Amino acid sequence: MRIAHVTDVYLPRLGGVELQVHDLASRQSAQGHEPLVLTTTAPSVFADDLPTLRITGLGAGPYRRFGADALGAVLRQHGVEAVHAHVSAFSPLAWTAARSAATTGLPTVVSVHSMWHDIMPFVRRFARWQDAASWPVQWAAVSSAAASAVRSALDGTPVAVLPNGIDPGAWLLPPAPTTSAVPTFISVMRMVRRKRPRALLRTLLALRETHDFRAVLVGDGPLLPSLQRSAPPEITFTGALDRTAIRALLASADVYIAPAPRESFGIAALEARSAGLPVVARAGSGVADFIRHDVEGWLVHSDAELLDVLGWMLDDPSRAAAVAAYNRAVAPCVRWDTVLDRADELYARAAYFLGRRAHA
Repeated sequence: MRIAHVTDVYLPRLGGVELQVHDLASRQSAQGHEPLVLTTTAPSVFADDLPTLRITGLGAGPYRRFGADALGAVLRQHGVEAVHAHVSAFSPLAWTAARSAATTGLPTVVSVHSMWHDIMPFVRRFARWQDAASWPVQWAAVSSAAASAVRSALDGTPVAVLPNGIDPGAWLLPPAPTTSAVPTFISVMRMVRRKRPRALLRTLLALRETHDFRAVLVGDGPLLPSLQRSAPPEITFTGALDRTAIRALLASADVYIAPAPRESFGIAALEARSAGLPVVARAGSGVADFIRHDVEGWLVHSDAELLDVLGWMLDDPSRAAAVAAYNRAVAPCVRWDTVLDRADELYARAAYFLGRRAHA
C-alpha cells in the first residue's frame, strides 16, 4: 500500500515526531508497503533514505500553509492509497491533509503526537470551527494521556492509541563494568521549559544535600548554557548525543528520570526501560502506558514525591536492582511489531469510515 506520511516537521530536524515518522515509514517499507514522506521541512545536504517529497508553501520554517486542492493533486500524482497525518500542537500541513480526507477519497489516520491539555481552549475552538469531529478519519494519539485530551477537544469523538515504536533488543546492552559505588541517574530530553530540566536540576541539588550520586542529563536546547553553569561537577549536562552514545550511557546508569508531566509519549524513557533501567516518571504522562508503578519503575505526582522516591532508592539500592532485573528479563509491551499491526488496523478502520460516509 502506498502510504503518505504527512508531517510539517521531518529530518534533518531532530525531535520525537521527526524520528518516529522516519522509523515508522522505514519499517513499513521493510514490510512491503510503499511509504512516502510529505513535508514542508527544507531538505538537508544529505540524500533522503526514504522517498520524501519536500514541498513549499506560505509561511516560515517548516510550518507552511499548503492548499487542500494542491495537496490533493500531489497525493493523486503519486498514487497514494492512504494518508497518515502527523499532528502536534501546530501543524498546518497535517491539518490540511486530515481535513481533505473526504474530498480526496483517501483513508486517513490522524496521529496526535503532543499533549493538548495546556492548549485545550484553542484546539477545541479550532476543531469546532473546522467541524473536525465530523471528518471521515481515524483519530489516534501516541498514548492514553494524549488521547484523552484529543477526545475532549473533539467533543467525545473516539480516539485510538497508536504508540511510538521501538526495537527493545537494540537497547539492551550488557551492563557496563561498575567502577564506582556511587549510583548514576540519567535523563534524556530537550533542554526547553516544557521538559522541565530546571525543575529536575533543583530536585537533584536538594537530593545532593543528603545523598551521594552522579547524574547525567543528555540533550540540547536554549536552557542548556544556564543549566551547565548552575550544575556541580557531579551533575553533568552533555549536550546532544547520538543514539549510540546514549545507549552506552544507559548501560552504565542505574535509574532513568522522566520529570515532565506533559510528556505525550516519552520515547527516551521507553529506550531506557528497554535498556533495563528502572524509570521514575510523572503519573498522568504518556510514560504511564508502559511503566507500571512498582513494576517497571515508579510514577510520582510531584517534584516533592520525585525527591522522596530518589532518596529511598539511594537508601535501599535493592529496590531499584529488583526492578532492573525485571526490566532486563521482560521486554516492554510497546514494540515495533505491535505498533505496525496497530497502524494497519487503523488504516483499515479509516477506509471503513470513509466508505460509510460515502454511502450515508
